[in-house]
Amino acid sequence: MAVSEIRLSATVRKNLLTLQRTTDKLATTESRLSSGLKVASSSDDPYKYFAAKALTESADTLDTRLDGMEQSAEIINAADNGIDNINDYISQMEGIIEDALSTTDEDERRSLGEEFNELIVQIRDMAEDSDYAGVNLLCNNDSTTIYFGEETSSSTMTLQGVNIAACTGSADDNGEVGSSNVCITYSAVDASGNTYTAASAYALTFDSDGDSFIGIKSAGTSGDSWEIDWGSDDYETELTDLYTQLEKMSNALETQSNLLQTDLSTITVREDFTDEQITVYQNGASEYVNADLNEEGANELTLETAQSLAVQCLALACSKSENALTLLESD
Repeated sequence: MAVSEIRLSATVRKNLLTLQRTTDKLATTESRLSSGLKVASSSDDPYKYFAAKALTESADTLDTRLDGMEQSAEIINAADNGIDNINDYISQMEGIIEDALSTTDEDERRSLGEEFNELIVQIRDMAEDSDYAGVNLLCNNDSTTIYFGEETSSSTMTLQGVNIAACTGSADDNGEVGSSNVCITYSAVDASGNTYTAASAYALTFDSDGDSFIGIKSAGTSGDSWEIDWGSDDYETELTDLYTQLEKMSNALETQSNLLQTDLSTITVREDFTDEQITVYQNGASEYVNADLNEEGANELTLETAQSLAVQCLALACSKSENALTLLESD
């Protein structure tokens, strides 16, 4: 015997369809409330989904750039810390010269000269130790590039270091530092755009001509152009000139420190800008995909009420159909 087909009345069918739609909308609203998103995938809204994705990727790129800026700031801080400590050594050197100028004892002055040259070696070591993450702005004219923009080809700045070098060994038993060449040199660009090593380098010694570099001489006794004899009869002239060189060396370091601080200020401004730009991108992405929780909460309440009413209407419709069927069967 064939099974009889169950046919729904138009009223029941309509109420059932309304209930299904309301239930689907309620499920969507509850999903938005739980995830906080109105566009969770490309199937929800392709345009908004991919627009938000692009903005999020831009924010992530800038966040990486921000990390690079923060690290570059530490590179500058490391170099500036080295300069501060080198200046402390220079202050000690000045004190040694003042002590030497105040005594007529040749042996005492030569002993002070040995102390002086030990500090030249310390300056070299301090410069070599002033690196951060493999970058040293006080040695070998080292440099590093900072990227500010999303593209590596735009919005960049180069931190250009200098070179503070010295003898390859320590001061010997006579207080001499060997072929002393502690100096500050730096790369520069001429009017034609060519890079060259600046001739206005400062040194802790003189070259063979005795006039190309300004800096600090050794306290040796051989009479070479970069050495002086602290025990000689003309020590006052030599040491007074040496004191002047120290002052020029200190001024050169101060100039470099000021340049570094200017670079640091630029980085700080860009950090603030980039941080704000990241927020702008993130807010823009949120506007595309985030749900309005207040609105969705109100929708949920409305849909729950509509669902309850739809259930009641469906029950009434089914009851009427059942009553009609009862009357037909009684006939």
